[in-house]
Amino acid sequence: MRTETKEAVAFLAGSLIDLADMAESDLTEVVELVGVDAIRDLMSMDHLCGELSYEQMADEICDYIGWEPMLAIPPWTDEELSVRGSQIADLVEDKNPADEDAAETLFAILCWCGLKAWLEWHNEETAL
Repeated sequence: MRTETKEAVAFLAGSLIDLADMAESDLTEVVELVGVDAIRDLMSMDHLCGELSYEQMADEICDYIGWEPMLAIPPWTDEELSVRGSQIADLVEDKNPADEDAAETLFAILCWCGLKAWLEWHNEETAL
């Protein structure tokens, strides 16, 4: 997978996790609401990764899809979101190394019911 694509996947994944927690909603529900087409469009906006924080990107996602949820204070630091986003980008790369449709793969992984458990297990393993 190209470096730029992997960075966009990691940033968008972290932003969607932040958005789900800020909206106090299930990640799968938020990802399905955003949809694969919006994820694809947002990933193509390479300049956003360097200009916005995860919280700002979560706001941009809401604006992009016309969703106005009540947002709580985000529970994650940017560093924690960066780690989770990178972990998810690694999963996307493993499933789609050819970089063909990373948005579709990201959508599927974020909707995977075992993602939370995988992330928790992976974080515990790296802490050892």
